[in-house]
Amino acid sequence: MKDRPLPIAVIVLLSLLTTHTISSAENRTSIKAALVSPRCVFGDVDANLLHFSELAEDAQMKGARLICFPELALVSYSIHKEVLNYAQPIPGPATKKLEALAHRLDVYLSVGMAERDGDEHYITQALVGPDGYMGKYRKSLPTKGEQICGFLPGKEYPVWDVDGFRFGILICADGRHSATIDAMKNNMVDVIHHPHGNWVGGLGREAEEWTRSKIVYFAPRAIHARAHILINNSAESTEQPDKTHLFSSGAVAIDPLGQIIKRTEQTDRSEKVIIFELKKPEALIPPGELKALKRKDPVFNKRFEKTGD
Repeated sequence: MKDRPLPIAVIVLLSLLTTHTISSAENRTSIKAALVSPRCVFGDVDANLLHFSELAEDAQMKGARLICFPELALVSYSIHKEVLNYAQPIPGPATKKLEALAHRLDVYLSVGMAERDGDEHYITQALVGPDGYMGKYRKSLPTKGEQICGFLPGKEYPVWDVDGFRFGILICADGRHSATIDAMKNNMVDVIHHPHGNWVGGLGREAEEWTRSKIVYFAPRAIHARAHILINNSAESTEQPDKTHLFSSGAVAIDPLGQIIKRTEQTDRSEKVIIFELKKPEALIPPGELKALKRKDPVFNKRFEKTGD
């Protein structure tokens, strides 16, 4: 019998108990990141891996150390039941190839894929780095359509060390719920990757409109957690079993003060990569505000305890 979705309050509590231990990696004060909005082929993991490798190589040549791909990108986002046929265990064959790529390029890769765990399936983001597989995040609040398709909710909010930045992941519809950003805040993350799989429609017809719509409700979430939020979507079109699906494209990076670092602005749905630098949140928050945050909020007091007043 499959597990029922956990209440949000329980998920938040679990998040506090499942945070991964942060390693003593080099404590950099900045990191260069890339958000990729790629075209994807439905169900062809190998073709997508090859294409993503080319995009990652280009981003790495331009200085990117952290390279992020969208939700379910390795299979192309879908809620048609056939997508489950292309799900893989994590770690597994696809993540082995991603590990080799990350090692060769000396980068971190966050890549969306369909996960198979026994007879259960999840919308999952896999994270690999220069030293290999690091872990995964399972979408905690899949939509009704995703659940009908066969995707179950995840139950953990892991955090990893990416060059001294505390890195967390949320996926698409997770952003509609306050409990998920509370979990990120409580886990004291510096950077949140928030990949999407949005078709053309109410959420945006093309990249400029799509990113503009995301800024409206993600900027307050970045401020709430005092974390960078990196948002990206798939691009162009994919032939799926039911019909051709059009993706809006688009990517936007928002800083801990709710300001736009960089975003795609083209008025089409073409493939796009944006590259930008992230600084530690405590370097961006004004000293007076940082002092007030530490005084009023025990989470921020613990997080920024070593930052001078």
